[in-house]
Amino acid sequence: MISVIIPAYNEGRYIAKTLNSIKKQDFNHELIVVCNGCTDNTDKIAKKYTNRVFNLKEKNVSKARNYGAKKSKGEILVFLDADTCLSNNCLEIINESLNSSVVIGTCKGIPDSKKLIYRILLGIKNSLYLTPWVNGILFCKKDVFKKINGFNENIKIREYRDLIKRALIYGKFTMSNAEVINSMRRFEKLGVTRISLFWLKSLVNKKEEYKAVR
Repeated sequence: MISVIIPAYNEGRYIAKTLNSIKKQDFNHELIVVCNGCTDNTDKIAKKYTNRVFNLKEKNVSKARNYGAKKSKGEILVFLDADTCLSNNCLEIINESLNSSVVIGTCKGIPDSKKLIYRILLGIKNSLYLTPWVNGILFCKKDVFKKINGFNENIKIREYRDLIKRALIYGKFTMSNAEVINSMRRFEKLGVTRISLFWLKSLVNKKEEYKAVR
């Protein structure tokens, strides 16, 4: 079984589309949504798709992911952003991507917009996955996740990179052939230049934090 874990902070406007994409998956899975610090209707929407919805008072994405992992029953953990949708057969391909040597990975990202600039940017990001970049999704063997004690809850940004670095002790990182559809809402509201500069700054400054876009 795969456990799909979604941390959500006031994602009422976006999460239904993501949950619908999970509902269409044929591979055996469970869906866990952890609302952290929500003040909107995110939990009510999530409960239409799963009975495994949890509420945390504190806004902390790493704590939400760790909480979801503790509640999970699957042997594979998939951490998915609330505005990132799965393509057809995504979970099945993820399962096939993990083997005796591969313990953690991400998927190819494609934009939810036809704008050429977005396709170029995500194409570049996909090609640099060994840095490693993560496209709104990270999958990991649960036993490895437990061995490295999950996400560092004190890191506000690049928490994925920190987890991957520690997981590499037990095996390789990969980019699966599965695709996820990334929301371009941050690019639309903040601009390509601003987001691109943020990516570059985050490589050297761990205190850089994503601005919430709702």
